[in-house]
Amino acid sequence: MSTQKNIIVTGAFGRLGQMVLAELKQRGYRLRAMDLDNPVNRKVAGKLGDLYDEVIWADLRKFDFTPVLQDVTAVVHLGAVLPPLTETAPELARAVNVEATFRLIDAIEHCTAKPLLIYPSSVTVFGYPEPMTRLMRADDAVAPTDNYTRHKVEIEQRLATSNIPWCVLRVGVSVDSRTLGADLATMRQLFNVRPDNPLEYVHPCDVATAIANAIDNPRAVGRIFLLGGGSDCQVTQHQFLSTAINALGLQLPTNMLGSERFYTSWMDTSESQDILQFQHHRFADYQADMQNRLGGLRWLVKPLGPLVLWAMRKVLK
Repeated sequence: MSTQKNIIVTGAFGRLGQMVLAELKQRGYRLRAMDLDNPVNRKVAGKLGDLYDEVIWADLRKFDFTPVLQDVTAVVHLGAVLPPLTETAPELARAVNVEATFRLIDAIEHCTAKPLLIYPSSVTVFGYPEPMTRLMRADDAVAPTDNYTRHKVEIEQRLATSNIPWCVLRVGVSVDSRTLGADLATMRQLFNVRPDNPLEYVHPCDVATAIANAIDNPRAVGRIFLLGGGSDCQVTQHQFLSTAINALGLQLPTNMLGSERFYTSWMDTSESQDILQFQHHRFADYQADMQNRLGGLRWLVKPLGPLVLWAMRKVLK
């Protein structure tokens, strides 16, 4: 592979962005890492200097994309505002997620040699399918339910009517032990979901692999793919939330969860796996990862199990 092929990664210093940089650098691409200039990103950039060739500090709301798109093979557009900020700061979220992305698409449309735009969307655009356990397909109707999913659908629709090469990846639940932690409001929302709600896990490294395998892949252009880990990663909300609790030596009672539906689904990923060849991890790998990360605390937490669970009930109400 030629090292002269330039790739732009927006949101490059976020958790997924770092994995994408590592995967693409390993394949010999020349990488332009783009992200917001702040102390956190500066610190990450300093640690990851070997993973990119150039850094572009940019506020996507104001950035002129045109000058940086010359001689670029692909743009991996990870820069975005995520929940819960999409709902609590809607104007900011729309400016970044929709308006800035529209300008990026417009700029690519004016390029002589148009780079591929890889856009990570989300399985949550399907809303609340019935029956719950059906396998969603890429051509199923979308039903956005909040600002986050409406933004995703707007960009998908804009890409479908554009004259640029694009690839949309609707990603399932993608975390690992490095992405531990959530604010209290998010935790309360997750624990208010019914225990049997379907959820398909996909390892962040596998998402990075799918992104890399979409580049220089004619079969990926102009397509929407579902990114889930496959049948071994089709679990329930209770199984997912139990992972960290089990790693601490405790069992999560099903009655600690609520009764609401959540907009996650199981997916038919046969076509995406055939074309993108990305499924290398299973839900069991995530469980083992969490055991390794949290297992050292078992001796402290397990004897206090009833007290810990009582405190969780109080906090998560």
